[in-house]
Amino acid sequence: MINICICIWTLTLLARECRGQITVTQSPSVTAQAGQAVSITCKTSTAVWNGNHLAWYQQKPGEAPKLLIYYATTRYSNTPSRFSGGGSRTDFTLSISGVQTEDAGDYYCQSFHYINNVSLWYTFGGGTKLLISTGSPVKPSVSLLGSSSLQSSGDSAALLCLLSSYSPPGAKVSWTRDGSELSEGFLTSAESQQDGRYSCTSVLKLKREEWEKRERYACRVTHAGGDQEIPFPKC
Repeated sequence: MINICICIWTLTLLARECRGQITVTQSPSVTAQAGQAVSITCKTSTAVWNGNHLAWYQQKPGEAPKLLIYYATTRYSNTPSRFSGGGSRTDFTLSISGVQTEDAGDYYCQSFHYINNVSLWYTFGGGTKLLISTGSPVKPSVSLLGSSSLQSSGDSAALLCLLSSYSPPGAKVSWTRDGSELSEGFLTSAESQQDGRYSCTSVLKLKREEWEKRERYACRVTHAGGDQEIPFPKC
């Protein structure tokens, strides 16, 4: 009897220890226009059992969670074909092609892990709230950090193009020099979201002699709300 109790106690501690090692991470929210394609991501700190033991659930206010996808990619019965799952091991996505207003709600991924010969309980992510925007797109507000406030360090300099307060996501930033699009030398951040509006930053790095050549640099923005090309003023 004592041996049985010790065994049960040991397995309980081991299970608790293993559960404590696992985290399941989702982005808090995603906003999309009706008809747009959208993806929700899920990342686990440890590979799921067999590389595919992950499920997706949809929950609407006042309703119980509804299973959409199991084994990472298999649609549950009655799940609309616009929903699809992808990924394996630690990185997974739930994609919706042509999102509809009825798809608004919370989406949860659920992982199953089997570590150290102990079967763990299913672990849920924190959930991602999907917000559907049915209004007209809002184009980005674009701010430039140009010649009067040029960031410089030694022989290098940087031009900044700041996009803010736009919806839906999906803004693309490129750079031009004397009207010709550049293919390298710049880096654009991932879009961040707050209260349903998005922002991002793009940085073009230059050698100081390039900036001093008096060539015309511009930040070109492509977005559903309208395209813009804003030149940097020269002294």
